Amino acid sequence: MKVISVWQPWATLLIQGFKKFETRTWQAPTSVIGTRIGIAATKQIKQEQIVALMGQEFQHVYSQTGLSALTELPRGCILGTALLRSSEIMTAESMAAVTETERTFGYWTPGRFAWLLEDLAPYDQPIFARGGQGIWLFNDQAQSPADQERPANARVDL
Repeated sequence: MKVISVWQPWATLLIQGFKKFETRTWQAPTSVIGTRIGIAATKQIKQEQIVALMGQEFQHVYSQTGLSALTELPRGCILGTALLRSSEIMTAESMAAVTETERTFGYWTPGRFAWLLEDLAPYDQPIFARGGQGIWLFNDQAQSPADQERPANARVDL
């Protein structure tokens, strides 16, 4: 299965349906548009994530989701799958149609790309995986989540 790595809390926001678009500087490859891809949460927490979460507007909208704090979200694992419906370049016109919540949970700038994710299928238990940048391949014939060795800093409580 092809997988995209996303920083937390955006990975959980995507797979739980609070966020419909993943915003990127690059367009999704045509080979994955219209297919089901995995949504993985990155293992590390970077300073940019913490800074983004500190914004008052983000805090207000995020608090309404009922999701856990950043440090409590699962990391270093695949959270589920979604259908990648499209990947469109952002324009002033397309951005005008984006909800305020969606805008809060993405990096919306003309010239970037909005990947529309639908038909979400969160896993009951995340699958631990060593991720990669860009689109990467995960061998979904691997062991079941219960049989996998859990990385020390990976969290599973959703």
